[in-house]
Amino acid sequence: MIVGGGMSGFGLCDRLVRAGTHQDYDITLIGEEPTPAYDRVNLSRYFKGSSTEDLLLAPRSWYASNEIKLRTGARVVRIDRYAKQVHESSGEVHSYDQLVIATGSHPFIPPIDGHDSDGVFVYRTIDDLRAIKSYCQSKNAERGAVIGGGLLGLEAAKMMLDLGISVSVIEMAPGLMPRQLDANAAKLLERKIAAMGVEVHLVRRTESIQRENDRLRLCFANADDMTVDVLIVAAGVRPNDQLAEEAGLKIGPRRGIEIDDSLQTSDPNIFAIGECASFNEHVFGLVAPCYRMSDVLASRFAGHDLRFAGADESAELKLMGIQVATLGKTIGESAGGSIISHEDSEGRRELLIERGRIVGASCVGPWTELPQIRQAITRQARLWPWQRSRFEKSGTPWNTGGALPVIHWPPDSIVCSCLSVTKETISDLVAKGHQTAESIANSCGASTACGSCRSLVCELAGTSGQQATVPWARTMLATSALASVVVLAWLFVGPIPAATSVQEPRYAFDSVMRSDLGRQISGFGLLGTTLVGLTFSLRKRLSRFTWGSYGFWRAMHGLLGTAVLLGMVAHTGLRLGSNLNFLLGTFFLSTIMVGGIAGVISSIESRLTGTLAMTSRIWRQRLTRVHLWITWPLPILISLHVLSFYWFRD
Repeated sequence: MIVGGGMSGFGLCDRLVRAGTHQDYDITLIGEEPTPAYDRVNLSRYFKGSSTEDLLLAPRSWYASNEIKLRTGARVVRIDRYAKQVHESSGEVHSYDQLVIATGSHPFIPPIDGHDSDGVFVYRTIDDLRAIKSYCQSKNAERGAVIGGGLLGLEAAKMMLDLGISVSVIEMAPGLMPRQLDANAAKLLERKIAAMGVEVHLVRRTESIQRENDRLRLCFANADDMTVDVLIVAAGVRPNDQLAEEAGLKIGPRRGIEIDDSLQTSDPNIFAIGECASFNEHVFGLVAPCYRMSDVLASRFAGHDLRFAGADESAELKLMGIQVATLGKTIGESAGGSIISHEDSEGRRELLIERGRIVGASCVGPWTELPQIRQAITRQARLWPWQRSRFEKSGTPWNTGGALPVIHWPPDSIVCSCLSVTKETISDLVAKGHQTAESIANSCGASTACGSCRSLVCELAGTSGQQATVPWARTMLATSALASVVVLAWLFVGPIPAATSVQEPRYAFDSVMRSDLGRQISGFGLLGTTLVGLTFSLRKRLSRFTWGSYGFWRAMHGLLGTAVLLGMVAHTGLRLGSNLNFLLGTFFLSTIMVGGIAGVISSIESRLTGTLAMTSRIWRQRLTRVHLWITWPLPILISLHVLSFYWFRD
């Protein structure tokens, strides 16, 4: 017996059906709303022309075809734990062996005088949206307000804009989305929303709501009154735990039905999932944790010993067309973390660092690397000092192209965080013939919750079996391979013998190269070529240096580096010399060899997939760092080499 017909209740049914476990149970789902479970995350689409049927997570026929008894518009008023029965308000009584409570939450309405006035609404269900739309049309509403500047409040404000109503957002805190964003990010979000015509009023405490002449007067304790036609209260939600409390189940200290890691309540035959449940004194308010609970409980009903250990509460959505995301830990959850940030004309990005590792992130504005940032948070990847500096300057901790596309992620990487769908699951579906995002979504649910991962699902579907084309990769591969072969030849072939007779063909060449003038020309020529080759780094590190593609400059760096190596062959005759010259030659060959191997890997990594691709990317970055470290002593050694040449020349 499942009490609660929302997203969590449906999520449990859906997972039981996918596992085939639903055939082992007689399942009844009781929902208080008149419709089956619908997509509450994308509720605002109702104002963009979507019908109730479009928002349904599954039609009624789905429940019938899977032999799930669906009761809608039915309200459970009592749980008799001793008789193991649930009682509906209609008098209907149902017996159960196992009971799952998935009653969700209800809107919190602050104790404001007049909150029940005509024209004041909450923003929670389809019925709420219908009532808001009908009221606004009947009153020809022109001006509205939303109490609450969190996720739900901003979504409600966007809905008013879609209805053609000017809107003000009223928030008690000093910034928007106070639970997710710090002061700087909140300020940027405020500016972007204000630029769209939304008035934002912060640190406003509403004392009363008065109905005057068919309009609403909002009276504030610390500001002038405001008159509006319609008001939406979106000040948060509270768990629907009254039914469980009346049945004698243990309630958490912050409300919510107390559960353990098996989702079991204080009654061994009753479980709770979703926003009505409290795990470790914490109530989860997003869809991803609710679906994770459904995963765990469905697995346990199938006989497996899976445990709930908490869930990711990341939020990634577009508020009024502005991308806003909070991943991993939020600032308020980290006692000793530090924040690094990057802000430009497009938006602001922040990383939360604990003990040198990435544990959280947030952004206001576009950030195409969010999936890779999510993976870094999942792995708690270390952020090295140079990556920190790069992020503060450019907004990304990686080199250009340093973040892997989804087709190169390891199989167990999470693509859809809402439903915990891995890349391996989607890849298996693609291999079985599911070639569209819609087909994949229907099979595993990926992208059907918040929709933020749809582009990743499309990429996996659309690029299956194809290789990414990297510009100039062949040139880079050829030069890197040639450089590596030449270095190996230098080490194992030995010095090139000098000409011993004027009659030998290379005598003229040797005599020129051994002369002071010849050594100066070749030496400074090699030095100049090296400096030109180093301009490659400018393409990565100077934002104003945009001429030419990244692939072109990388290939030119490899080409010029190989040219310098061949010039060194002529300059030295494959001799390392001794003392200072030996040290210089050793560092030079090491730099070329490590750079050549890194160049070969970077040229072929686009052809690799899965774990091998991830491994190659990691080792290429490591080799690149070693390449840079070995390069640093070269300017000093070259300077000493030039100085010694002029100091000791005859």
